[in-house]
Amino acid sequence: MTESKKSQFSRLIRPLAAQVRDGCVSATNLVGTVLAGLCDQAYAGLPASGLPVSRKLAKTPEVRALVVALAAEPFPHATYWLSTAYALCAGDAYRKTLAMFFTPPSLTSRLLDDLTASGVRFDEGSFCDPACGGAAFLAPIALRMKEQLRANGVPARGVLEHISKNLFGTDMDATLCKLSKHFLLMALRDEVVALNGWVPELHIDVGDSLSALQPVYGTFDVIVCNSPFRKMAAHEVAFYRHLFDDVIEAQPNLYGLFMALSVKLLKDTGVAALVTPTSYLSGQYFRKVRTFLLKHVDVLNIGMVSDRLGVFMDVEQETALTLVRKRPETAGAPVRANVSVVATDGQYTDVGSCVLPNSGSTWPIPRAEGDAALLEAAQHGQATLANYGYRVRIGSFVWNRDARPVYRCHREVRKSKTTTALPLLWSSDIRVDGSLAFDANAKGSDEHRFVDLGTTSHVCVVRKPSVLLQRVTSNDQPRRLVAAAVPATLLAEFGGYVGENHTVILEQRDDTPALTPAQMAQLMATPTVDRYFRCISGATNVSAFELGQLALPQPAKMQELLARGLSMEEAARAAFFKGV
Repeated sequence: MTESKKSQFSRLIRPLAAQVRDGCVSATNLVGTVLAGLCDQAYAGLPASGLPVSRKLAKTPEVRALVVALAAEPFPHATYWLSTAYALCAGDAYRKTLAMFFTPPSLTSRLLDDLTASGVRFDEGSFCDPACGGAAFLAPIALRMKEQLRANGVPARGVLEHISKNLFGTDMDATLCKLSKHFLLMALRDEVVALNGWVPELHIDVGDSLSALQPVYGTFDVIVCNSPFRKMAAHEVAFYRHLFDDVIEAQPNLYGLFMALSVKLLKDTGVAALVTPTSYLSGQYFRKVRTFLLKHVDVLNIGMVSDRLGVFMDVEQETALTLVRKRPETAGAPVRANVSVVATDGQYTDVGSCVLPNSGSTWPIPRAEGDAALLEAAQHGQATLANYGYRVRIGSFVWNRDARPVYRCHREVRKSKTTTALPLLWSSDIRVDGSLAFDANAKGSDEHRFVDLGTTSHVCVVRKPSVLLQRVTSNDQPRRLVAAAVPATLLAEFGGYVGENHTVILEQRDDTPALTPAQMAQLMATPTVDRYFRCISGATNVSAFELGQLALPQPAKMQELLARGLSMEEAARAAFFKGV
């Protein structure tokens, strides 16, 4: 999805969305009217969609402009933009509740090519999308079914009957289901017209896939799904637990359940192509999802989409394209999977393969060429932060929720007469060069420098030597692990400090760590360690769970190499790659 195309359709859709917000028209009426105009221009001869149509609305310049633009687009792009127009016009709250974010045609085409490469034939077997939305997968599948069947000499009626018997979709939104049905007819227009408008039964049903599809578990050859993604409310978790207790953990994300559903719907040796966020690869509360997958499927390929801004309209999301094949249930031995980096135009770059451990731990996934060798090396004698004598803590002070006294400088602390105020360290205090910028007497700072928790022995106070890291980062940054050692002079002067909630703290557990805090900050900043962290981090936050699973070189080897005069990066690479 190019930025110019996004901008073009955003300009066309915004005035129509404003009319919906103002109550001038409903989103369903709007999309029905646009769909009718599009079919009049480019897909004549089809029966009505069943969606409401307003002749008055059809004559407005805004609707006519959108119809003209859609008619100029190739079929998969026209249907994508019309579905997106409905989602945007339906309103942010409704859109987020149903997680209406549709797969761009380039990635749809890429995944269907992957299915072909895995041995899937579109002229045989049954296909289902349990979250079919605007038929982003179903309509292209229908086109491929038609192409292969006609190449086999199957007549028009046979094509339509085959698709009726073998293509299925479900969605919770009735308008999207009617859109999807009509998109299928648009894909099959030549056949429908050749049969004088005869239309087969199309199995696009309104319903809750998670609860309604249990009777058809194990019946489909292929599942394709852009899984809805959002945090689930407590009442939803309770409602679905009896069906998905094998993947539900803490506050799950909806898409984890859809991943499990997709596997449950497959026959043995069936294949699923899934579009999801990348967080399932490493997130703490996806441990049961990872275990479930390796128990039931072989992971054929994981495609890491390189541009998180260019996938879904109006949302930033790091995205994975995952292809799996169901197999008989096993205890879940580690699986080796191929990994690719995928551009938003669907072009793949293979970056190697990796082992997916089945302990519920993170899946280290190469993100670029060269990462596979690093991951392979890290399997040999890897250590963790605990082996270095450190534990991970999250900064506890939430500035906009905590009502306890705060002070902008040490001068204010002295004036208050309190004896329990301690330095408050922020992520912005961490400099790029690895130093900490805390100034007790800074003037004009927007961030408070001290907080009074009422006692210096509070559990949130860090009193031991430690390293401070930025908690919120992204793959776009030069480094994901941005760290600084907390100066010993700060601890000596104040006795401890408190971390703001956007910091992560590596706290020394004993008096003889393998590396000093200054050395640990340097190790976190090395390109080698930073690359490994990128391979296990599927979210924008630097989480305590992921840091706890960060593979590091053996401490004794690092001490030996540093004593020989190697730089921290040289020592890290030499320790990782020794013997590989």
